[in-house]
Amino acid sequence: MLNREEIARIDQLFPVLTALSKQQRERLFAAGQHLHLPEGQMLMQQNQTCRYIPLVLSGMLRVYKLSAGGREMTLFRTGAGDTCLLSIACQLRGEDFPALAQVEHEADLFLLPLDEYFAILDKHPAWKDFLIHTLYGHLLGTMHTLEAVAFDRTDRRLAALLLSHSTASQNVVKMTHEAIAVELGTAREVVSRLLGELKARGAVKLGRGSIQIMNPALLRELIKH
Repeated sequence: MLNREEIARIDQLFPVLTALSKQQRERLFAAGQHLHLPEGQMLMQQNQTCRYIPLVLSGMLRVYKLSAGGREMTLFRTGAGDTCLLSIACQLRGEDFPALAQVEHEADLFLLPLDEYFAILDKHPAWKDFLIHTLYGHLLGTMHTLEAVAFDRTDRRLAALLLSHSTASQNVVKMTHEAIAVELGTAREVVSRLLGELKARGAVKLGRGSIQIMNPALLRELIKH
């Protein structure tokens, strides 16, 4: 059973739950499970049966697809105050989870058992409005990813990623070539080649698991062309 502080935290992140009756809230909070997961933990495997609806209280989940060749494509991320719509959709369609869900940053989750979810929240008007807004956010993120992969050059996307992930004080990006490749939806070899070209132009300095931006102006110029 959740304590008052935990319930208040959930209400703050998911105010839609405050629209439930006292009886419904008591039933919901008694049935749910508060779970802490470390970074890198798999929450759902592809073709796994969904048994819970996760409400994210902190941290970040990454939902992605994995090709037969081992390449990853991020579909969307789910952060605090959000839920995973795929978990809901696969239950509505009677299907298993169609992707993979992994903890990208250590996370606190409130897991709702499916029977309680459908008994309390599924047909609640306020919850349906929340799902529509969540779906819109996920759809925009997925469309942005697909647009970038299909229409934008990889070198421009790499430059934009480096600038967006760098620390303000030192202009350092703490990511491996493999992690960058996953983020961009390309091969590690492509990332290594492009980083090598940027290094030769004096734009970056490559280290072990890190990239130091030496010439941010050059990267910004690359994005424009």
